[in-house]
Amino acid sequence: MATRNRDDRGQFSPKIRDQDILKAFDFEATDDDPFLTVSEVADALATHFGIEVSDEAVRIRLQAMLDAGDVDRREFGPSVAYRALVGPELAPDVAARSDERQETPRDEFVEL
Repeated sequence: MATRNRDDRGQFSPKIRDQDILKAFDFEATDDDPFLTVSEVADALATHFGIEVSDEAVRIRLQAMLDAGDVDRREFGPSVAYRALVGPELAPDVAARSDERQETPRDEFVEL
């Protein structure tokens, strides 16, 4: 049985984070079809990140993200799909390299 970490107040940390959901969109959504269903997000979390969560847990997280303006929702008949309106945060090392590259004059070559 897997254990979950607790925060400083003794509360369980969430099993999925907004960043996990956004990364799932990065892996699965395309320019031609940016919308994913709850099941597609849950499957992407399991496939790409080893995060096994129920569709209901994903639905609750997506609703919170919708309320925050991070995703959009569209109804297709009886079905609902979501699309990310923001991208996931960059890992600290990637962000640092990106910042370094932006500060480098355009005529210099920086290997990433």
